[in-house]
Amino acid sequence: MRVCGRARVWACTCVGVHVCGRARQFVLCLGQRTGQYVVYETENKVVDREWKRYDFHYDNVIWALLTLFTVSTGEGWPQVLQHSVDVTEVDQGPIPGNRMEMSIFYIVYFVVFPFFFVNIFVALIIITFQEQGDKMLEESSLEKNERACIEFAISAKPLTRYMPQNRQTFQYRVWHFVVSPSFEYTILTMIALNTVVLMMKHHSPPPGFVTVLKFMNIAFTISFTLECVLKIIAFGFLNYFRDSWNVFDFVTVVGSISEIIVNECKLKFVNLSFLKLFRAARLIKLLRQGYTIRILLWTFVQSFKALPYVCLLIAMLFFIYAIIGMQLFGNIGLDDSTPINRHNNFHTFFNALMLLFRSATGESWQEIMLACLSEKRCEGSSEHRCGTDFAYFYFVSFIFLCSFLMLNLFVAVIMDNFEYLTRDSSILGPHHLDEFVRVWAEYDRAAWYDCHSQSASCFFFRPH
Repeated sequence: MRVCGRARVWACTCVGVHVCGRARQFVLCLGQRTGQYVVYETENKVVDREWKRYDFHYDNVIWALLTLFTVSTGEGWPQVLQHSVDVTEVDQGPIPGNRMEMSIFYIVYFVVFPFFFVNIFVALIIITFQEQGDKMLEESSLEKNERACIEFAISAKPLTRYMPQNRQTFQYRVWHFVVSPSFEYTILTMIALNTVVLMMKHHSPPPGFVTVLKFMNIAFTISFTLECVLKIIAFGFLNYFRDSWNVFDFVTVVGSISEIIVNECKLKFVNLSFLKLFRAARLIKLLRQGYTIRILLWTFVQSFKALPYVCLLIAMLFFIYAIIGMQLFGNIGLDDSTPINRHNNFHTFFNALMLLFRSATGESWQEIMLACLSEKRCEGSSEHRCGTDFAYFYFVSFIFLCSFLMLNLFVAVIMDNFEYLTRDSSILGPHHLDEFVRVWAEYDRAAWYDCHSQSASCFFFRPH
């Protein structure tokens, strides 16, 4: 499969060289073919007309490979397509739209390579990652899923949920009300309605519309505050804050109340616009509802346990390339009209890291590469002897290692943890044990490892 992929790239390269890469076709003539012309923009100066080759062309196989690699990253390909469409004959200037059939070449290339073979490359990384993980477990008599269940059982802790002992008290009646499904569904409905209200805000609204939204926000805040107060009465102050979701609810309510106070008192000396985030944060409470959502959230959290190792590997790659970039391109002069400017350069280690991060996202990395070539102006000097043609290998290798290899390891880690979604749901996994702990806490709220016989029958015959 890998050999076939390389063969397809080589085939596209050869086609590009023969179809649109005859020598001196990808050129631009400044003026007519011969003679001189006058530059009026800066000064009345007579200069000779000259041929200038485009930065990416198909004059030979090496340049064709570089051009197609740049196109495969999705950066700068519209300009390459335009130059290919405008190409004419040898030693003749471009004519707009001269060979529109050349666009078919790039469409086919995009479908075959970036859309197809790059995804196969990602699949190979995921398969290799999973195979290496399975090799580590070959010496063990337990399967990977069995080891994960045992590790979860060893580290699992019981959940304690407070319940008043005296059922004749007011606290018990409030507790019975706040833990009832009807109360929970009512709160979820209010969260959904609050989200709809947040979506209704737009630019230049009528004054009456703004007033309605303001009072609706106040009404929702009062409702969520009442929920918070009822739960504090039902669980007690200390027991209420033992649950992380309750802490989140409390912080959200305090932030919403602070926002209303700031807006009503029109306090201009302090900018608390970030408090509006607390209104949108209420939507996060929906994550704890629903079996499928909890499983997805659990898997997402489990993926973070393996991501630090991938992040460490990527950090080492960035560190090495940042040091090399400072040594090679750190003395290039800054020019705001070029990609190497005061915001984007190799002068310091931090700036080098930021430039590499931008390149890793594919944002005009080819322009940065061209700005680091030889004969560039040196910093603090008028001499043009800085930069090096090694920039071609530097940036191409970095884009290949980082964008095509390292970043796809994140996908491999997440896919490895999501593997259970494609398996038989009857196979016991650690995510089932986590759900078991949560459901058991509903029947054994004090974590006494004891359950009434009637509750036990409801527990074992409960869906999921």
